Amino acid sequence: MKDSISEINVVRKDFRKVDIKFALAYPSGYQVGMSCLGFHTLYAMLNARPDVACERVFNSRDAPSFSVESRQPLGNFDIIGFSLQFETDYTNVLRMISNAGIPLRSSDRGSNHPLIIAGGPCALENPKPLSEYVDLFLLGDAEPVLDDLLDTYLEGNLSRQNLETLSELPGIYVPRFSKEPVKRSWCKSLEEAYRPVTQVVPQIEDDSPLMPVFGKTLLLEISRGCEWGCRFCLIGYTGRPMRGLSMKTALSTIEEGVERSGVGKVTLIAPSLSGYKDLVDLCWSIVNSGLELSVSSLRVDNVSEELLDALAKGGQRTATLAPEAGTERLRETQNKGFSDDEVFFAAEMIRERLQNLKMYFILGLPTEEQADLEGIVNLASRIGSLGFPSQGVRLSINPFVPKPHTPFMWEPQPPIEYFRRGLKFISSKLGRNPRISIEGLDPRWGAIEALLSLGNNSVGKAIELSSLYGGGLGAWRRALKETKISIREVVGTERDLEAVYPWDIVNVGVNREFLLAERDKAYEGRVTAPCSIKCSKCGLNCN
Repeated sequence: MKDSISEINVVRKDFRKVDIKFALAYPSGYQVGMSCLGFHTLYAMLNARPDVACERVFNSRDAPSFSVESRQPLGNFDIIGFSLQFETDYTNVLRMISNAGIPLRSSDRGSNHPLIIAGGPCALENPKPLSEYVDLFLLGDAEPVLDDLLDTYLEGNLSRQNLETLSELPGIYVPRFSKEPVKRSWCKSLEEAYRPVTQVVPQIEDDSPLMPVFGKTLLLEISRGCEWGCRFCLIGYTGRPMRGLSMKTALSTIEEGVERSGVGKVTLIAPSLSGYKDLVDLCWSIVNSGLELSVSSLRVDNVSEELLDALAKGGQRTATLAPEAGTERLRETQNKGFSDDEVFFAAEMIRERLQNLKMYFILGLPTEEQADLEGIVNLASRIGSLGFPSQGVRLSINPFVPKPHTPFMWEPQPPIEYFRRGLKFISSKLGRNPRISIEGLDPRWGAIEALLSLGNNSVGKAIELSSLYGGGLGAWRRALKETKISIREVVGTERDLEAVYPWDIVNVGVNREFLLAERDKAYEGRVTAPCSIKCSKCGLNCN
């Protein structure tokens, strides 16, 4: 980020008075990084330690990245911790390292170079593509292991030579030393998780391109993990079991956080908001205290008039639903057992109480047929007739990406042309409807995302070259050609059910037998009950 920006609650420490200078790096722009609650959480956790000075660094495409707090170059820090939220940011990770004058490969770095750490959902998914460039990965929740990691680092006298010792910590994967599958780190209770109440808030105009997605707000995580187990979804399996925050703790956190952060709005964050049992009561408590409110995606069969009334009073004007598929049959294969009528009735309630509706759909799901594409058209047309304003119904239609640790990790991704034909069909039927707009991820990026999700160490060279060539689609074409990597060979064929895969280095706790059983249920069109903490079928033994 080249220009300074006015913020409140920024932490600035004297580097001469701390033992560790930690750069918290987000491999994308300020707006995206500051919308990430995990980024805020780590910033607060690290700066809570008197021996650590943590400063934020964001991606600057063609120049070295400097910290926001003191304009220090990235290479001046002892540790650089990357937050990996999106696979397609991997090229930015390598660009930031290279632009800082730090050797790209871990094996080429010496004691005078920073330690490179990576965490986040993509690290937990499959660390292999970046394993030659990152010194160590934190797999899972940071809270149980972060202090131990820093203390062990200090015991090694700030030396890179104690990587082998660091590899012995739970949830830490060191590519050069870790031999066995590494168990994820996780908080058994969200009450024990860190909640940042003094959050950095930019003091800029609402229409600024730097404004975070949710605006000037207090971000609050009310649950972690998801109980539904949609068969394509990474969080539904790597984040088990769902852990919720008590309403008492949520309200006390909001009271303190709003005062400390100087905001008049609360944004509730969770992979499964609708699974939070006190959601309606919490929303009403927030808005009745005079605060604005926003939430993320709602589950179709949990939308209610009472909930939407609270959101409307809190100032939210758009609700998001994720039917994912256009027919009941295909939704059941995804473990989404609700009907077309339920989607329609939820949309009707949203139209009556809010203004706009956004709906997510996935093209190319296993067992998808032409009738399922027609189902998207029919359902969207039916909803569009409810009287939404112009372009008040937004369809986000994205390609299916097989994800590790899910029942669909063995499934092939359809070719790019399949997605293009499907999107063209849907657009031809809905494109002239003034109430409906269509958007979505370019299927070429969907193929690259699949490659980075499922790939092994050899993909790293393609990431490196693509980063060198600019990171765009043209750069990726050139990099893949030079490395002789065929995306179709990696992502386009059905995988062996018995094979060992790159992501098997990570133990997320869910056993393969359970995933195979869920895959079988998908092809049989059967829905599985939500995950219960009393259930041990997946192998977690959550009790």
